[in-house]
Amino acid sequence: MNSKSLCLDGSPEALALPAVCRIFSRTVSAIFAAAMAVSALCVLVALAVIAYSVVVRYFLGEPSLWVDEVVGYLVVAIVMFGVASALREGRHIGVDLLTERLGPRGRRLAEAWSMLGVLALAVFLIANGWETAMFSKSIEMVSQGYLEVPLYALQLLIPFGGCLLALAAVDALLRLAFGGSAHVGQEKH
Repeated sequence: MNSKSLCLDGSPEALALPAVCRIFSRTVSAIFAAAMAVSALCVLVALAVIAYSVVVRYFLGEPSLWVDEVVGYLVVAIVMFGVASALREGRHIGVDLLTERLGPRGRRLAEAWSMLGVLALAVFLIANGWETAMFSKSIEMVSQGYLEVPLYALQLLIPFGGCLLALAAVDALLRLAFGGSAHVGQEKH
């Protein structure tokens, strides 16, 4: 194994990405590590809020009406902060009924096509999510519930998640362009 055969996550892979691609991929990896930390924190906060609700309801007899609303917002944050990392690591559900029958080149083309689709979806999420959030901000829309949170703040999670997805798709396309796997840590086909 030489220095050029290290995958970006440190595992061996016969792949020699140009320096700019390696730097980009390491940067994406660091961003995704931070996003996954936020996602994990949101899971813990949701667990704590639900536990609080259960204790208050059953031991004090007072329901916390705001808990469902907060947990719903946290679930959206968990998804938006974690979806791109799952894509980058190949943990999304895939249908390989057809791709298993393809040769290595066909698989790479299918992966590239898939990542182009993800990139298109990411651009849609960024553009429409931003537009929706800014509209909600302009009319000062708040959530319908006990908290009356400004909706734009919550809606900004959508373009943020879109940006993360776009980074994952571009990273995968670069890997594919230089002979690697679309997903980090997977062997070449």
